[in-house]
Amino acid sequence: MVHITSYAVVHSDEYADTAGATPTATPWTRTQHQPHPTPPLRVGIAVDVSGSMNAAAAPISSAAWILAKATALTDPDSRTATVAYNRSLTAITSPGRIPTRVTQFQAGGVGHSLAETIDALSAGLTLTQPGAGRLLVIASDGYYHPEEATQAAQRITTLQKAGCAVLWLAFAPDPCPLPGTTLLELTDPARAATAIAKAATTALATTR
Repeated sequence: MVHITSYAVVHSDEYADTAGATPTATPWTRTQHQPHPTPPLRVGIAVDVSGSMNAAAAPISSAAWILAKATALTDPDSRTATVAYNRSLTAITSPGRIPTRVTQFQAGGVGHSLAETIDALSAGLTLTQPGAGRLLVIASDGYYHPEEATQAAQRITTLQKAGCAVLWLAFAPDPCPLPGTTLLELTDPARAATAIAKAATTALATTR
């Protein structure tokens, strides 16, 4: 079981308008409350940019920045990577690279290569290997073809068995998260930073 420190989150009213700019809030600062060492984090962020996600593109952009920046603040050895996907994959940030600005996603196209995205993030961040707190975050509505959903669900099961937590972020009503994920519905952008940090910390507490 990974020992989790507590986190204090500060958010600002500027959050809702952060796409394409650098938010001024400190999203996730670390406060140590226990003497034993806490392992670094490995956080993979998979962002659905298919056409059905167009309305959520701006809040997803900010959420991805919050997660990447927060991970970098926890420990010098923590790593994150972000991949956007529809039918194809686009690497947004690579492991070890800390984003300085919010990347504004453009949602369009068809298809959902989530299984391949999970493979890429898992390989780049060694999400199946112990020694770090590991978390996969998927931002999506979950409206996939059955074959796409089945392949992605198999990857999620593999990660879970290896001790990697999986958090599903939804930005619209009636999402269809895949089995084995922890769903977080984000309907209030002003509260998103706090909600994401709390959910991620809780998910990591289950990591072994």
